[in-house]
Amino acid sequence: MVSARQSLRQITSTSTESVDDAIDRALVVARDQYGEPDWFEVVNTRGFINNGSVTHYQVILELGYAKPDQGLQPDQYLDSALSTRRHTYVSPAIVRRF
Repeated sequence: MVSARQSLRQITSTSTESVDDAIDRALVVARDQYGEPDWFEVVNTRGFINNGSVTHYQVILELGYAKPDQGLQPDQYLDSALSTRRHTYVSPAIVRRF
């Protein structure tokens, strides 16, 4: 079961060497594009044959990330200042002193 804070991605990879090499290649691409996954599951594995020998292997991985993509974080103070409604979760930047 996937929690609300967990995101899933699916990626396909191929290799002429082995299934393990195809998995390693998929993980390298996943790290480069989405960050370090927390776990993976091989969803599908297949091989392609030409003239009686395996030409390449293909794997489809499901990747799990414990935290959703971070991307740009919203500036809560700026959003509060520009918004017409009052946000209670943003503390004021200036403290009044008497």
